[in-house]
Amino acid sequence: MKLADWGALGKAGEMLQGQLAELGAVEEATHVTVNPDSGRLRILIATDLGLLDYSYVPEPSDPEAASMLRGQLYRWASVRGLRVQTDAQLEADGSQTRWLWHLVLDEPKIELVADSGGSAERAPAAVLPFARACLELGGQ
Repeated sequence: MKLADWGALGKAGEMLQGQLAELGAVEEATHVTVNPDSGRLRILIATDLGLLDYSYVPEPSDPEAASMLRGQLYRWASVRGLRVQTDAQLEADGSQTRWLWHLVLDEPKIELVADSGGSAERAPAAVLPFARACLELGGQ
């Protein structure tokens, strides 16, 4: 998925696209996770220059306060421990009932899970294109 596919980002998504353009970075894939306790978004963007890792709180606790979007670029050469793992549950009759894909990075610390029954950020279509882009770009 790309930034434009994550419609819930609103103005932050527009700002991120502007920052990518200013940086001259080509977006390959994006993934967004939401912390259910705080509402904080973690926006990960795989680009030709490196992995952008953003933190964003869409609605600050003070309605008068500005929202803060903070990010960091990790060059692919500094990304450590990039791997993809999979688990599948098989029934006694041999049918597959559930499977998971895990994208794991040690530095920066990231673990994304795609669940065969997942939706939104845990859907395979949300995680696997991002994982593929990280594997392709991180291996250069």
